[in-house]
Amino acid sequence: MKKIVTLLLGFAAFINVVNAQNENKVVADSLYTKEASKADWDMSLALKSQNVFRGLLPSASPAMATQAGVIWKDWIFAMYGGVGLNGVYQETDFIVVYRQPRWNAHLEYYYNFTQGITDIPTPSGLFDFNKQTTRGLLDLIVNVQLDKKGHWNLKSSTLVFGRDNVIETIGQDENGNAITRRGDQRYTQYLALEYGWYWGDNKVKAHVGGSFSLSDPTAGHFYGAKPGFNDIGFAFTRKVKVNENTKLPVKVAAILNPLAQKSYLQFSVDLIQISKL
Repeated sequence: MKKIVTLLLGFAAFINVVNAQNENKVVADSLYTKEASKADWDMSLALKSQNVFRGLLPSASPAMATQAGVIWKDWIFAMYGGVGLNGVYQETDFIVVYRQPRWNAHLEYYYNFTQGITDIPTPSGLFDFNKQTTRGLLDLIVNVQLDKKGHWNLKSSTLVFGRDNVIETIGQDENGNAITRRGDQRYTQYLALEYGWYWGDNKVKAHVGGSFSLSDPTAGHFYGAKPGFNDIGFAFTRKVKVNENTKLPVKVAAILNPLAQKSYLQFSVDLIQISKL
């Protein structure tokens, strides 16, 4: 009976899981215990009540996501796939990571297939790199551990290509609707300071993140109409025991976006590193 309950809980976590532009979890401290020359792989599943990405809400409904990657020496090559349970949200990401014990650098190409999310309502294709029509976003991410114990971390994210542009109105169609084109790249810069600690067996994490445009620091950017703090959060993670051999990490996170004057309370269940990594 216990085996059946365990299987049902695991299946429920699989069919119920995360975002446009997901916060991918392809780097873990335990990976550094592996032999440097040995190739291996890892995968993860997650269930979230809603997707919150740096203060934005790509999917208001629960969403399912899976992620898998190959680890070779200091490199990780991975993919992420997500879909909303209401059939609206759909995303595929390609991820390359270079990792060191105290820092790592990512190049992540996000592609969101969701209808109506940009000035181009219909997605034109995964490998459409035309500035005027692409749904893609290329994100350069650097994570730095600021202290030896790993409590303090700094995250930098720069959108270097894709649908992060100044939108210009160039006329009207016969129905009076605005005709737009994509202007200069805004190169949105996101910076976040994170602090994490353990409370018994529980993990607590707080972060403060803000954004601005590198091309015009006083103007709007991908996350808001003006520079400022768009992502302030507090998360509490606890491993819930399913049986003697299985524990599921359950997280509750409160996120505040002062720029948009919005807040979210998110519940998630993560099945992280299902492989032996």
